Amino acid sequence: MRWRLRLDSRPRTAQAYRFTVGFLGTAIVILGLILVPFPGPGWLIVLTGVAIIASEFSFARRLLGFARRKLTEWTRWVAASHWTVGAGLGLLTCAFVIGAVWLVLLWLGLPAWVPREWVPVWTGLR
Repeated sequence: MRWRLRLDSRPRTAQAYRFTVGFLGTAIVILGLILVPFPGPGWLIVLTGVAIIASEFSFARRLLGFARRKLTEWTRWVAASHWTVGAGLGLLTCAFVIGAVWLVLLWLGLPAWVPREWVPVWTGLR
């Protein structure tokens, strides 16, 4: 990687590059942490930010390796468990997503295009 050798030959440029990578990766990690409780790929965004930081910093490489090992262990454990464990985790995930969507709709209100008569009264969204 010639560009990397050229970058390392200029200390100020290398320092600015490391700062930029650290800042960008940290911003992505923070965004991912904000998105974790909502439906979507929050943890994937966090790990992407850590991977960006890991391209320049050894502590982040160790953290990323730890996260990969734990994710592999978790995946193997779920795969080796009874099918009800996977089904329960799926149902728990669905319940969490439904709850998060309901809270967001409760906070923001229903969109104008949703017919009010379609929404049950017990949801509290009318």
